[in-house]
Amino acid sequence: MARDAFARPLISVVAPVYNEGATLREFVTRLIEVSQSLGDRYDFEFILVDDGSSDDSLQVARSLIENEPRLRVVELRRNFGQTAALQAGLHAAVGETVISMDSDLQHFPEDIPAFLALLSDGYDLVCGWRFDRQEGILRRWPSTIANQLIRRVAGIRLHDFGTTFRAYRSDLLQHVELLGEQHRFVPALAALVGARIAEVKIRNIERPAGRSNYGLGRTFSVVLDIMLLYFFRFYFTKPLKVFGQLGAILIGSGFMVAFTLLGYTWITGLSTIRAHGGWFLLSALLMLIGMQTLLTGVLAEILIRVYYRSSGNRGYFVRREWTRRTTRTSGASSV
Repeated sequence: MARDAFARPLISVVAPVYNEGATLREFVTRLIEVSQSLGDRYDFEFILVDDGSSDDSLQVARSLIENEPRLRVVELRRNFGQTAALQAGLHAAVGETVISMDSDLQHFPEDIPAFLALLSDGYDLVCGWRFDRQEGILRRWPSTIANQLIRRVAGIRLHDFGTTFRAYRSDLLQHVELLGEQHRFVPALAALVGARIAEVKIRNIERPAGRSNYGLGRTFSVVLDIMLLYFFRFYFTKPLKVFGQLGAILIGSGFMVAFTLLGYTWITGLSTIRAHGGWFLLSALLMLIGMQTLLTGVLAEILIRVYYRSSGNRGYFVRREWTRRTTRTSGASSV
């Protein structure tokens, strides 16, 4: 949808909704109040994504459209999860800037100006930091450990990867596709395409209504996602490196066991095949698994090339192309 070049920048606020009927009215009301305070500089649209709620969330959201024409409601066919709902909202957003947040009032709409201020300083992604978390210890401790692991794997010095309260430039979202439960890895995925990332402190409270949809059961899936993130960061464009190294270790270990047994037979004259047949079987198994791992790396290398060719992705990301005209325009606008 084309916009007037002289119009105020459009801010799209995206919020997944799952059984939040008790908080939606207050949430939208506070969003409207914030948009009014920023109305001289920005235009707003509000996108609520109903993720197959079983309560009256969808009905409440649709009823709010009558009094707020800037509100859009995206209804998913069933419950797909927070990441899928967030991605649906990001796809529906048309603003130059997109802000994602929760609709359960644990995120304060009144913090939005702080995100916009940092984006105006030239950052591509601004992440919220729940510096004074109010949830119970069973939620804070696993989150702290996960944040430390992700920080090390991703190589980004952020305090809080778990919150969805973030502000994005729309051009960055073209390079970030979320699958599974990867919403917590948005900063890491953004860093892979060269985004400038900042962090802002946000307020955090216990849910005023309802109960959390996330518990300790997510811990194992988070560990698996961190392993996937490590692969994405270091080996996504060169999978043969990791599979080849692992295959070489396995094959080398198999040969080492086999030659040790053969050497023992040659020195002692004893038949180690009969006495230690299990070790020979282990050496053969290690070499076989090593060859399979190596061939998996070759197939992965072929698939990654097919991916880049079919998707049109060239393996790099251009932030902006500068010419004499754009340089003059930028210089004139900064005076």
